Amino acid sequence: MWWAGEYFEVVVFTASVKDYADPILDHLDPTGQLIHHWLYRESCIKTENPTGGYIYVKDLRIFKNFDLKDIVIVDNAVYSFKNQLENGIPILPFRDDRLDD
Repeated sequence: MWWAGEYFEVVVFTASVKDYADPILDHLDPTGQLIHHWLYRESCIKTENPTGGYIYVKDLRIFKNFDLKDIVIVDNAVYSFKNQLENGIPILPFRDDRLDD
C-alpha cells in the first residue's frame, strides 16, 4: 500500500468523525506520505435510513477538479456510494483480525 501515494492521489473519505478517525489515520500514515487528503463525516450527506436512523452518503461530486471517471471509492457500505454506484468497489467489512497486517 505504501506505493499508492506515488501513483495516485489518495483520499480517505470516512463517515467517522474527525476525533475518531485521526488517530487511526495517523497510525496508517505516520509520515504523511501516503494519504493526500482526509475527509470526514461533515463532508458526507446525512440521509434518513428507511429502516430508521441515518446513513452518511459520500457524494463524489464534491471533488470539483476531477472527472468522476477518474475516481474510485472502496467501501464496505454500498449505500455510502449510492450516488455513484459505477465508481464503487464494495469490500467486506474488517473486524477483529489481529493477525491481518
